[in-house]
Amino acid sequence: MRGRSGLLAIAVLVAGCVLLLQPFGFNQGAHYALVKALAHGTARIDDYQGFSGDESWYHGHYFSNKAPGVAFLSLPFYLVLHALGLPSGVHVLALVAAALPALVLFLLVRRIGEDWERGFGTAAAVTLGAGTLFLPFTSLFFAHVLSACLGFAAFVVLWRERARPSRPALLAAAGVLAGLAVTTEYPLALVGLVLGLYAISRAPIVRRGLVYSGGVLAGVLPLLAYDKWAFGSFTHLSYSNVVLLRGKSGHDVVQGLSGVHGQQGFHGVSSPRVRATLEVLFLSRGALRLMPVLALGVVGLVMLYRRGRRAEALVIAGVTALVLGYDVGFVDPFGGWGPGPRYLMPMFPFLAAAVALVYARAPLTTAGLALGSVVWMVVATATEPLLPNNQHSFWILGDIADTGRWFHRFSSGDFTRTVVSSAGLGQGWVAIAPFLLAVAAALALATWTTPWPRLERRDAETAATALVSWLLLAIDGPLLLHHDRTTGGVLGGVATTALAAALVATCFRVWRAGLRAALPALPLLAFAALPLAHRTAWASVLALGVLLAIVALEANGLRGRSGDALRRAVPARSRS
Repeated sequence: MRGRSGLLAIAVLVAGCVLLLQPFGFNQGAHYALVKALAHGTARIDDYQGFSGDESWYHGHYFSNKAPGVAFLSLPFYLVLHALGLPSGVHVLALVAAALPALVLFLLVRRIGEDWERGFGTAAAVTLGAGTLFLPFTSLFFAHVLSACLGFAAFVVLWRERARPSRPALLAAAGVLAGLAVTTEYPLALVGLVLGLYAISRAPIVRRGLVYSGGVLAGVLPLLAYDKWAFGSFTHLSYSNVVLLRGKSGHDVVQGLSGVHGQQGFHGVSSPRVRATLEVLFLSRGALRLMPVLALGVVGLVMLYRRGRRAEALVIAGVTALVLGYDVGFVDPFGGWGPGPRYLMPMFPFLAAAVALVYARAPLTTAGLALGSVVWMVVATATEPLLPNNQHSFWILGDIADTGRWFHRFSSGDFTRTVVSSAGLGQGWVAIAPFLLAVAAALALATWTTPWPRLERRDAETAATALVSWLLLAIDGPLLLHHDRTTGGVLGGVATTALAAALVATCFRVWRAGLRAALPALPLLAFAALPLAHRTAWASVLALGVLLAIVALEANGLRGRSGDALRRAVPARSRS
């Protein structure tokens, strides 16, 4: 019964997202234009170029600058719907290219979560679905959900293959899935690389590597065939020759293979940048500001490693490092209009699966941060997830120019269109109620399904510390980093880094020794009471001072524990 309730929780969550009719944008238009072009036997979107600004200009014609995977999957359904005279717009196609892959992905995360921590797979899957960017993107005609589903599915197949003697068919299937992920979204090659290393981490290395690589080649064959057909070359990607400025001609400025808006690198990707890393994590739409539960995925992979599943822990670490490194080296880490750093989404399922272990060990702490993540994502999804480019828009306390706009619209009852409002059955709260009820029902079912352990005082203390820490970073991180942007300084970044490190260390100290261990971090509460974000020098001094004090206390405690161990060992040797 509980198992069925877990499946129902995931199904209800996805069904709630299906009820939303999100705004149309350039990204969705690029995929849709390619679908319409393919339906007419061409890769050129000249006749549908008005749908999108995400396009390339090559040899006198317009092309979608997206990988063709989403269009390939959507095309058969588009043709059938079009032939029957039924609606075939982006909202309908998103059911196939986003909602259905989301359902599959959440079920896969649940399966892996159950394998790693029995009983907590549903909690991990619903956390991914309701507490990360997958909630808004499940109803958007983007490639992120489909590509992430294919990449994680490849990992699941490899995980199942390792449970028994080597099975080449599963190795090849994993390779095909990894290749299809690249066909859907180019950066998924990074995930495929990590999974390739995972595939050959057991003998016979050469044979396994060849089988997996053959599968990958089969998976990217549709992409290679498309490139040859559309551009006359197997190696010419659709992201080459991207239109940067449409101007009067529609393609006044076109990008080459390197140098986007002055950024050097391959297709706009250069070496990772420290400032970009901090912004992707802590700016107004930063990953850890909006989705703090993801931080516990790192804790989960450490737990996984200590339990002996080292290869799997290293896969999660490798995927996270490469995807994050790619994003912070990209010219636009936030991906233009969106609710957050969407290019990080391929790593979220891996972290979410690891969160299952943390749920079992620290349920209150995990649930608290997950609930904070859910609130952000629900409000964003219910209102206007596609916010303007974070490169030029900043969240300022008291302003609604960025993520504050979500809460302003939510409190005003100004929601996105839904099936209910489109049918004329109601507006405002009436229209959005089915979505909100679906999320609430999914959370309730996941809570009922999970066999929660007995709650401990230490977990409650850690949960309170973690929530306060997140709030401090959520308030001050964007302001400190915004100050650096406007002044060209670095002290805001220094303060943010030191503040985050001190708060994380404090959470671990409280978990180990109780609430009294948080006393050295009390001065950090000044970040909530004083406008330190506009005095980055003082903010840096305070955060660094507290961090150094915590490091000194930890070093002293480590020496004390080592001394005690040595004193216990000496009498033992004397008796022997």
